[in-house]
Amino acid sequence: MLSGLQNSENSFKNNKSGNNINTFSWSGFWQYYFFFFYFSGLYQIIIFASGTASGVGLRQAIYMSFLWLIPILLFPKYSKLISGITGLILWATSLVSMGYLALYGQDFSQSVLFIIFESNFNESKEFLESYFRFWMLPALVVYSLIPWFIWKYLKPLTPSKPQQIYLTLSLLFIVGWPAINQLLIKHENFDSALNKQINRMEPAAPWQLVMGYIKYKNTLADIEKHLLANKKLPPIAGLYSKNAHHNNTLVLVIGESTNRQRMSLYGYPRKTTPKLDAIKDELLVFDNIYSPRPYTIETLQQVLTFADQKNPDLYLKKPTLINIMKQAGYKTYWITNQQTQTKRNTMLTTFSKQADEQIYLNNNRMQDSSQYDGKVIEPFKKILNDTAEKKFIVIHLLGTHRKYHYRFPEEFALFKGKDDLPRWLNTRQIEEYNDYDNAVLYNDFVVSSIISEFKASQDHGLLVYFSDHGEEVYDNAAKPFAGRNEGAPTSAMYTVPFIVWRSDSWKQENPLADEQQLVHRTYSTSDFVYTWSDLAGIVFNEFDPTRSIVSQDFQPHPVWIGDPSTPSRLRDLQKQPFADLKITEDSSRAVMHSEPSESDSRSQIL
Repeated sequence: MLSGLQNSENSFKNNKSGNNINTFSWSGFWQYYFFFFYFSGLYQIIIFASGTASGVGLRQAIYMSFLWLIPILLFPKYSKLISGITGLILWATSLVSMGYLALYGQDFSQSVLFIIFESNFNESKEFLESYFRFWMLPALVVYSLIPWFIWKYLKPLTPSKPQQIYLTLSLLFIVGWPAINQLLIKHENFDSALNKQINRMEPAAPWQLVMGYIKYKNTLADIEKHLLANKKLPPIAGLYSKNAHHNNTLVLVIGESTNRQRMSLYGYPRKTTPKLDAIKDELLVFDNIYSPRPYTIETLQQVLTFADQKNPDLYLKKPTLINIMKQAGYKTYWITNQQTQTKRNTMLTTFSKQADEQIYLNNNRMQDSSQYDGKVIEPFKKILNDTAEKKFIVIHLLGTHRKYHYRFPEEFALFKGKDDLPRWLNTRQIEEYNDYDNAVLYNDFVVSSIISEFKASQDHGLLVYFSDHGEEVYDNAAKPFAGRNEGAPTSAMYTVPFIVWRSDSWKQENPLADEQQLVHRTYSTSDFVYTWSDLAGIVFNEFDPTRSIVSQDFQPHPVWIGDPSTPSRLRDLQKQPFADLKITEDSSRAVMHSEPSESDSRSQIL
């Protein structure tokens, strides 16, 4: 009897033990997850912790790493083999982004692929030799050994059929949520849902390569289509350059998101532009200039072409400013610290590709990443030493683009207090308000450095700097807001700095009449092509001197703002000025008031 009971007990224990062997292990599940997450997560953690970019990529890597658990759940018998093969693919593709981060300190993106395919072998070799450090080799070994040890101790998962179904559907929901949200909740079309899914997957390996390449090819096709159309356009009729007999250099510096009301050069009480203030007597400082739109692409489609608010599609039908300068005999260059190749930036890249030479400095996947404009100075100096007799150089800055704390190095974090700030700001707004002023301070350093390098190197030429648009950064007590909204316009979104520096020899040979008065003219940068041509001494059959702010024949034109796709809602700032600014032909300064008037509050809904 006792012997029988003991045998029964042992049998029960063995059965219990056997059941434990086949019981699904949650700890094993998370070990597999950690193994897959490692290849995307470590990279994104470094990106976030180093301040290179925000935590958006890390969040997406957390979600998208669940994808690789699905085949493990569906085929648990081969879980070790599947995870090993998947791990090799993830390791190999993650090395590309991790290596790029180590070499260049930037987040990998489709723009990197653009640069790789645009560069020849010698250029790539030169970059690699410039940035390679020997510590990277042992780092590579350590990076590779860690996942190998994790994989070595992985155990097969043993989910039941219900667990397989439940977990697989749950993981598909987590991974596919961006597309599901677009389709079922926001009722967007399939293409929109697919783009959202691609964007969410891109931060994770191997999608940074796969999706990046797909986006690169699609964007490149659009660029080539626009370039081909541009090449078919006839040249400007009757073009003549008054300065064709001279060696000269002309520089156009395009800023980003900089509101002139936050510059001490324009009367802001904080010394946010000390270096430009110091050379103010050398500059023409225009104080009534407005951007037609509060968005970069839409603005530059007008600024760099004959398009305007009433004819917004002319940028596709007529030659661009780059075309004009090339036709006038200038060698053209484009230096940009903006993102190089994204779906949003297709037209910017198209403009840049029209130039003879391009230098792309910002290949980060997202705008909210540390990418300082000081990087433009060295390539600018090299171009200044180019032997070309006539040079036209475009420098496109990242300026004071949001998020502002990514726009300046720590040594420019001068403004930190709250004593001299508007009283309506809360703690978070105070920090962002200060960050914006610090970004303006660093922008002052960059722009003044470009002018300084230009002065030291060239004895005949001119430089123009303006911002594409402004930015609202908690400037109004009635509605504290940071950013831009064309549907609720405020002066901060449209008021832009506009300054001109000219060499002494250029001033002598290309004098301007009534300089003290013309800087107060009210003007839209949508007419910039006429002002630039006038400054450069270039005339052509369609040149309209009434639309050049520096011409003796200048006449006030409407300063339209708003979306030109709805013409009836365009607003002429000459007739409906912002209430917090005095816009008159003889005004000596545009003045910002801290308290918006009732009429300005109404204007925000136009």
